[in-house]
Amino acid sequence: MEFGIARDAGRFECEGFVKGGEGAGVFDFAPNPNYAREMAQIGFTDIDDEKQFAMAVHDVSIAFAKEMKARNLKRLDTDKLLAFRIFRITDNFIRELRAEGLAADDADTLVAFKIHGVTPAMVHATRAAGLDPTEEQLIAMRIHGATPEWIAELSKDGYSQIGIDDMINFRIHGVSPEFIEKVAAQGYKHPSPDDLVAMRIHGVTPEFIANLKSRGMKDLSIDQMVSLRIHGID
Repeated sequence: MEFGIARDAGRFECEGFVKGGEGAGVFDFAPNPNYAREMAQIGFTDIDDEKQFAMAVHDVSIAFAKEMKARNLKRLDTDKLLAFRIFRITDNFIRELRAEGLAADDADTLVAFKIHGVTPAMVHATRAAGLDPTEEQLIAMRIHGATPEWIAELSKDGYSQIGIDDMINFRIHGVSPEFIEKVAAQGYKHPSPDDLVAMRIHGVTPEFIANLKSRGMKDLSIDQMVSLRIHGID
């Protein structure tokens, strides 16, 4: 079986076979001698043979380069343009992010969005929850799992108005709705975000609180319990 694949950066001539559900083959690549010059005219330079081959594989077309250039993106160079194709950053993706109120004007940030799963739908859901995160906070929220669904669970426990950085810290240190509810059951209702994080960092668990109570140490403040843990009191 023989076939060709034509791309702006060059053409692949392929030959192969399939037998018993398995296949193998070889190909030749003929680079387009005009490609680097045409890309340089748009503003994308430093295209050597290796990079041109990669751009052919990922179909970095002249039209795509012009489309992205028209978006006036910061830090958009040849390598980022290739990354856009690898991570499937399209003109539609950028338009949808901007429709949700984001600047979406930095090439590095757009790549990070794709890597970590910041989508227009996620931005919309976050805004619908009454939050207005920055682009950097959106990435951190995805990295640490501060999803709109998780935020809704926090709201049920009275933490709908805390800051986005507090929510991210909750996820980093394991302050979950379940932890909050168990702490409340021990008589500590609605601690501050800082207190909850300190409790998790120093191991002031609901079980630790219950143990203190069983030993007659009742009505301790959160600061006092944290101090006990810092000083090695089990």
